[in-house]
Amino acid sequence: MNAAIGSTPRPAADPRPGAPCFLVSTTAGAKDIRRNMGNADYSYAFVLKAMAPVLDRLGPWQVVEQPESSLSYRACRAREQGLTPIHLCLHPPHNAYLTPDVPTVAFPFWEFPKLPDRDLGLDTRQNWKRILDRTDLVIAACRFTASTFRRSGLRPPVAVVPVPLPDSAFAVPDWDPGWAFELECRHVVFDGRPPSGDDQAPPRPRLSAADDPDRPAWQRLTGDAYRGGRDFYKAKVMRYLSEEAAEALFQAKNRLVRRTAATRILRPPLATLRLDGLVFTSIFNLGDRRKNIDDLVSAFLLAFQDRPDATLVLKLATNPDREYFELKELRTRYERMNIRHSCRVVAITDYLSDEDLASLNRATTYYLNTSKAEGACLPLQEALAAGRPGIAPRHTAMEDYLDDQVAFVIPSHPEPTYIPHDPEPRFETSWHRLNWQQLHDHLIEAARVADRDRDRYHRMAEAGRRRMRSLASRDASASALAEALRLIPESAHRRGFSWSD
Repeated sequence: MNAAIGSTPRPAADPRPGAPCFLVSTTAGAKDIRRNMGNADYSYAFVLKAMAPVLDRLGPWQVVEQPESSLSYRACRAREQGLTPIHLCLHPPHNAYLTPDVPTVAFPFWEFPKLPDRDLGLDTRQNWKRILDRTDLVIAACRFTASTFRRSGLRPPVAVVPVPLPDSAFAVPDWDPGWAFELECRHVVFDGRPPSGDDQAPPRPRLSAADDPDRPAWQRLTGDAYRGGRDFYKAKVMRYLSEEAAEALFQAKNRLVRRTAATRILRPPLATLRLDGLVFTSIFNLGDRRKNIDDLVSAFLLAFQDRPDATLVLKLATNPDREYFELKELRTRYERMNIRHSCRVVAITDYLSDEDLASLNRATTYYLNTSKAEGACLPLQEALAAGRPGIAPRHTAMEDYLDDQVAFVIPSHPEPTYIPHDPEPRFETSWHRLNWQQLHDHLIEAARVADRDRDRYHRMAEAGRRRMRSLASRDASASALAEALRLIPESAHRRGFSWSD
C-alpha cells in the first residue's frame, strides 16, 4: 500500500495532451494501514490500492496529502503540462475537501437506502447531500448505492464504477481438500474444550500455541469496574459524540493502556496456524454492527457441532491498538452462546500480506457473509474471483453479483435501523434481517456439496470466476471509469485558474 501513497506523480505510459491527471485525496490512515486497520474510514486505503492500476491506465496520478493547502496548486501545475486535472475524493463526504479550482469526483461508499440529508447533531458536514451537491460527479461501487444517490435528488451525475479486483485473485488454484495452509500469525482458537478437563464448565477460547493452563494475562484484564465504565460511556457519552470525537477518545484510551501495560501481555503470541479440511472464511471489522457476528458464529457452531474437520476463520480487520479490546469482545460473545462443539473458530488478528491472503483464499472452501448491509464487500468479491463460492444474503451491493449460480443465498428482509453516525439515532432507514434457519441449513448443504457433489461445487466456482471477471476485473473497471469521466460538465474543467492571474 505504501508504494501508492506519496506526493510524487505516477506517470501514465504515454500521457497524451488533455489526458486526465488524477489528484487523489484519501484517509490519512492509508500511509500506514497496518497501524490504522479497523480505524475510521480505513477501507478507503484498500480502495485506492485496488484503483491504482486502473488510474495508471488512464493518466498520471498522485496522492495529495493536504488538499486544503496544495490541491489548487497541483491542479494548476497539471494544466500547465497540458493535462486535465481531476480531484478524485476517496473519503466519506463529511471528510471531503472541495474547491472550485478543480473538478471533484466523489467516490463514497454507502449501504443504506437513505442518504444522510440533514444535519446530524451539531455537525452540518454530516449532511451528505449538501456536500455531494457541490461535487461534479459522484461514482458508486454498486447499483444499489447509485440508486440511493439518484433518489436523493443529487445535483451532479451519478455513475457506477466497480472497485477492480487484482489479477492475482483470478489466479488462485481450485480448492483442493487435501491442501493445507500454515501461517505464523497472532490468532486465537475457540475449540469448545473446557479448561482442565472440566466437562461441566462452559467452553472458552484457547491460544493455539504454548497454552498456559491458566488464562493468559491479556484475557484476565477484565472486571466489573471496566464493564461499568464501558456501559456508562455507551449510554451517557458516546451517543453525543461525533464520529471524529469518538475516534479521538478511543485513541487516547489506547495510548493510556500502552503506558500502563506491556503490549506483549495484551496480545496473543505468534503461533503456527494450520488450516485444512472444510474451511469457511469471513473478513470484517468486529466493531461494525452491520456484520452480524452473532448469527455468523452461532449458525456455524450449531451446524458443525460434531465435525472436527470444519473451521470458521474470522480474519479481523484490526490493529495493535484495538486487538485486545476486540478479542475480549469476541470472547464475551462466544462464551455467552455456551455451545458445545468439536469444530473450530479461529480469530486472526495479525496483518496479512497479499501473499498470505491469497493462501488463505486457497485454503478456503466457502466465503461466509452474514452482513445486514454492504457497500461493496471486496473480500467476498475476491473469494468469488478465486473460485470460492459464497454463503451470503443477496441485498444492497451484493445484488450486483450474487445469485444461486455462485452462492448459497440466505433469504433476508428489510428492518428499520438508524444511520450509523447519527448521535441521536433515529430509525429513518433500513438494513436487512437474515433468516437464521436458512443460514444454518445452507451451511450444512454447502458442506454436503463440498464433500459429495464436487461437480456442482466446480460449476459454482467457475461461475464465480466468470461473474467477477465480467463485473470487476481491471479492464471492466477502467472502462466504467473512463465512461463516467465523460459525465463531468465541460464548465467544471473551465473553472481552473493560473497562478499568474
